[in-house]
Amino acid sequence: MSPRGLLPALAPHGGWLLAAGVASLALLAGWSPLKRVDLAAYDTLEPLFRAEAPAPGVVIAAIDEATLAALGRWPWNRSVHAELIDRLTVSEVAAIGISVLFPEPAPGDTELAQALAASERAVLPLAPRNAEDGRIGVGELLPVPQLASSAAVLGHVDVELDADGLVRRTFARAGSEHARWDALALATLKIAAGASPAPTRGAQGSQDGWVRRVAERTPWIRDGELLLPYPDATSAPRVVSYYSLLTQPEQLRQLRGQTVFIGATAHGIDGGLATPASPQAQPMSAVEFHARAFEALRSGLTYATASTLPTLAASLVFLALAAWLMHKASIRSALALGGLVLVPPLASGAALGTMQLWVPPGAAMLGFVLGYLLWFAQYLQRTRGSLIHARHDADATLRSITDAVVAIDEDTRVVMINPVAERLTGLRREEAEGRLVGELLREFTDLTASAVGTVLATLKHRQAIRLPDPIPWRSPEGRNYALRLTATPVGQAGEGAVLVLNDVTETLAITARLQHEATHDLLTGLPNRALLTDRLHQALANAQRRGTLVALLFVDLDRFKRINDSLGHYVGDQVLQVVAERLQASVRTGDTVARWGGDEFIILMDNLHDRSAVVSVARKVIDLLEREVEADGDTGLVLSCSVGISVGPQDSADAQTLLSMADKAMYRGKIEGGASYTFYAPEMNTWSRDRLSIEAALRHGLTNHEFELFYQPQIDLANGQLTGLEALIRWHRPGSGLVRPDVFIPAAEESGIIRSIGEWVIRSAAEQAARWHAEGLNAVPLAVNVSARQCSDMGVVETIRQAIADSGLDPRMLKVELTESTAMHDPERAAELLRRIDGLGVSVAVDDFGTGYSSLSLLKRFPISELKIDKSFVGDIAGDNDDAAIVRGTIALAHGLGMKVVAEGVETEAQLGFLARHHCNIAQGYLFAQPLPADEIRHWLRLPPPHAARAVFNAHASH
Repeated sequence: MSPRGLLPALAPHGGWLLAAGVASLALLAGWSPLKRVDLAAYDTLEPLFRAEAPAPGVVIAAIDEATLAALGRWPWNRSVHAELIDRLTVSEVAAIGISVLFPEPAPGDTELAQALAASERAVLPLAPRNAEDGRIGVGELLPVPQLASSAAVLGHVDVELDADGLVRRTFARAGSEHARWDALALATLKIAAGASPAPTRGAQGSQDGWVRRVAERTPWIRDGELLLPYPDATSAPRVVSYYSLLTQPEQLRQLRGQTVFIGATAHGIDGGLATPASPQAQPMSAVEFHARAFEALRSGLTYATASTLPTLAASLVFLALAAWLMHKASIRSALALGGLVLVPPLASGAALGTMQLWVPPGAAMLGFVLGYLLWFAQYLQRTRGSLIHARHDADATLRSITDAVVAIDEDTRVVMINPVAERLTGLRREEAEGRLVGELLREFTDLTASAVGTVLATLKHRQAIRLPDPIPWRSPEGRNYALRLTATPVGQAGEGAVLVLNDVTETLAITARLQHEATHDLLTGLPNRALLTDRLHQALANAQRRGTLVALLFVDLDRFKRINDSLGHYVGDQVLQVVAERLQASVRTGDTVARWGGDEFIILMDNLHDRSAVVSVARKVIDLLEREVEADGDTGLVLSCSVGISVGPQDSADAQTLLSMADKAMYRGKIEGGASYTFYAPEMNTWSRDRLSIEAALRHGLTNHEFELFYQPQIDLANGQLTGLEALIRWHRPGSGLVRPDVFIPAAEESGIIRSIGEWVIRSAAEQAARWHAEGLNAVPLAVNVSARQCSDMGVVETIRQAIADSGLDPRMLKVELTESTAMHDPERAAELLRRIDGLGVSVAVDDFGTGYSSLSLLKRFPISELKIDKSFVGDIAGDNDDAAIVRGTIALAHGLGMKVVAEGVETEAQLGFLARHHCNIAQGYLFAQPLPADEIRHWLRLPPPHAARAVFNAHASH
């Protein structure tokens, strides 16, 4: 048959094929419920089909409660067992099977060993034992060597727990790594039959017992399954009390020629095993189990279990036969054929009775029951009418969907509502049926008229209609929903319609939240760039149409980075939230406050007629932000801001251009000191372009070696001699000539290139000083300036250390100058930085002293050797009493702290005379020399010009 014809041929048997597949999978996978069914079948069938057994030939010497009461607490001295074995030996029993483990030495071992040796027919047990010392494997728990060597043979007591937790089987042989040991019952049977005992080899003794050592992952091997008969009362062995055998000799005489099993039956020490016959789950004692196993072996009533593949083959053959018969039979015959389910268990019972082979019938029975039910289901499905089928499917669909469904007839009366509609209306199906749909909806929505109109239009035109907008819905519990209503006609005209109410409440909420998140800042809740830009476009269009103005206020917090760096970003975020609240409080209703990014905010003011309102808001913003801020328990945080303002359409009618103008105005105000507002002016474009041009040219200047160091002499006012030099940078910018530092240093600071320039200055100054020293010129300390950016971390220390090492300069010939404001910006960091520099042997000077806000307590902690008075104080000391007082105080302060004083910007003899009179140590300025290139300053190092000494002499003479 071709593959194309095979499928139609197999289609009627699809249920049986599925049943066969399920049964096969259950059997191959060892499905626990299936195993339980097979075990229950065995327990039922085995007694029915069991062959007739001979009279029992085994007796149990039971260590029962009476024995314990007479002989005392267990365990006893093993000499007691020796006495019983001696008596049994004298009574000429056939064999003695002992189910008591003796893994550890105990009193009476010698007597027991002697009794075992004398008997020559006693079998001792061994058991599996998990490996120790972290190994994965199973060892053998053996009797102590003294007893094991005296026993006739050893037998294992390993049993198997079936899927239902009951014991029905043991194994003819088992052992660790090799199945070397007969079962206790089998070994005892061999002794009883007169077979020669096997030697007890393959184990070694230890203090803890006789345990066969195992290697890593040694398995426990079993061989020869022994499936035992159902343990009913008819096959129960005779039980005699252990104590009675010790005290009643007449009972011993009755045991001649029989096999005796010794073991505990008393509760708690009997090693109980749960068996199918255990009443109320009371376990069978281990000794009874092994005695029954002995009797089954003696009677030839042990069974083997068919392996999986033959069982599967037999089950599939049976299922194929059943499928063929069911396919050929009529419905009446098919119902009668249900009795075939009894064939597998009957066949299994017959195999038990004739071949002593157990073939589990569960898979065949499961497959038949499932196949029969599937066949019957297919039959019902084929015979079921299409209308009933369609209505059933429609009803199931309506009840399973997550939308509320209301079915109505042609008169708009409710025919049916599904469970979702019941929850929305609070009505049961029976309560809603028969009501007009308009009356039903009126209780829960205000848009009843629209809904009913949609329903009537659907019934009239026989087409599906959906309301464009969701309708609001109030449930009986008071919850509000948004439902999208769709009305769809059913069947032909006159069969009504179906209303579907789809809950879009969560969808609308998610959409609204996503829209808000897409247009608002997550931290402050303010509009973000996208929303601000959109509103700005609308505001500019309205302003041009109405002839009004639009203002943008670009607000940037001054030095906000210090808050993040010192208090952490968590506090910084709290501050930004406070700023957002204050900005919103400073504007008019209808104005927009947006977060542009970082610490930047933008205020959009619309419908303005002049700039007065803009100025008022800008001043209010600055005032509100200068008030103290409390964040995370920290009070006293004071902010300031720079506000850049652009006005459209006067400055520009383009949104992006207007934003750029406000940014430039803010930046210009920040450069000029901050804490102010600045309106955009056209020249700012030129200034911005110049600033960008300077920054780009600075980067090229380093690469193209356009920088040069000039040196200004420092004169000792005590003797007029040259006492030091200050290195000052100059820039030979192509096309612009020599550029002053006050022009390019601010741009270098802002762009960050000041770090690279500062490193070049330190290296170049050290190399130049080393060359002068090598030429034999007068060696004086050379001072270099370091910027605030360089002092922001400890990298400048490594730069100085490397420059000294590379040049070979004496560290005492190098001096580092930093401004007072730099030192006071972060005193703790500055103190550590200066200590490290001082540790290199380099001296430290504070430049521009008097222009910052020094703390004397902090100043004492710095390793400073010099204070340099700013030239702004020196210029008017001859005529300005305030400047003169500041200079005198600075000199006294420095001398009191053990520091020298250097006065900058000395240009007149009157200034020099004042400084000399008040004991200033050193002076520098144009009175002596302007900054000179290296070639010209070399003459000063050979022999300073006489005018410097003369000026100092005249200053002292005038004094």
